Amino acid sequence: MKRARNVVLLSLAGLLTACGGSGDNAPATGTLNLGITDGPVNYADDVVIVLSHVVLVPESGGDPIVFDYLQDEGEERSIDLLEVQGAKAEWVVTERELPVGNYDVCAYIIQGDGTESTSHVNIDGGTFSLSTPSGGSCQGFKPDTGDQKPARLKFNRESTVTVNTGINQFVIDFELSKGLVDNRHANGNQTDFKIKPNAVTLVNAGGAGIIRGTLSDTQFGACEGDFSSLLGATEFRHAAYLYADSRDRTTMGDIAGEEGFPTDSPLVEPVAVAPINEVEVEQEDGSTATELKYEFGFVGEGIYSIGYTCVANADQPDTHETDADGFAIYQHYTPVEVKADEETIQDLDPIL
Repeated sequence: MKRARNVVLLSLAGLLTACGGSGDNAPATGTLNLGITDGPVNYADDVVIVLSHVVLVPESGGDPIVFDYLQDEGEERSIDLLEVQGAKAEWVVTERELPVGNYDVCAYIIQGDGTESTSHVNIDGGTFSLSTPSGGSCQGFKPDTGDQKPARLKFNRESTVTVNTGINQFVIDFELSKGLVDNRHANGNQTDFKIKPNAVTLVNAGGAGIIRGTLSDTQFGACEGDFSSLLGATEFRHAAYLYADSRDRTTMGDIAGEEGFPTDSPLVEPVAVAPINEVEVEQEDGSTATELKYEFGFVGEGIYSIGYTCVANADQPDTHETDADGFAIYQHYTPVEVKADEETIQDLDPIL
């Protein structure tokens, strides 16, 4: 049941009419778009969430606004997170006119049971269940789901959107490299894969920028050669790590999980990780060539740094790894400035 659609669906736009009457006393309104995007893992074939409901609860009071995908579209919305990487998003609420103000946002997924009709991970030729710790109700409201077993996605940090006049765009951003936990070999009664709350963030996409770039073949080969001899690496996975502020690789840490870094450590965690993929690019003469590319989408304005490594496979989401464990950042690039609604190019070339 793999259906990821990176298009704006207008079927939900007119389902619910905005509050308010006509004339001068009508409340100010704005338009809300809400999407799903992902900073992916690249060891799975599919990571699919089956979205059953999105609920918006006005902080000022009033009835919740409920998007029920089974009722509205005839089936739950199945989204392969690996198909909405970088600046791509699947928009699950589109052109919804709302009174201006703050809204608590809750998204419910169908917990995995090992089949492709529920949330699941396809890997190594098998289909495995995918779940998230249930967050229960949405400010006291819980959608009626009958025999289904949905769970509310817990967001890292904020779960509120502010609707202003004009167009407002937010995305639910999955950072699976931080919080997709493989429990297949764990002891006890656990589902096969779990999405931790630190992997899901509600992001204001209005005024966000994009960072993208190309990894040079020279840098690719140098990293594998050096880390083969320095770290004893025999397997490689190339990735770009994004860090807040301007910094060098001496403070660029791995994904440390709940364990965190030692108290005296200068390391910080990345805010996002992007795989470096082979992409076919058309040349001026009409031929195509394979290039190594990465992309960070929906990045807020500010100064960032990028760390490049070819041993991202050694970085585990629940523990802190060092060079003794086979993980290190090979090269850093700083400062990388992101401006609203602009694209920043940062190629990963050798720095002499």
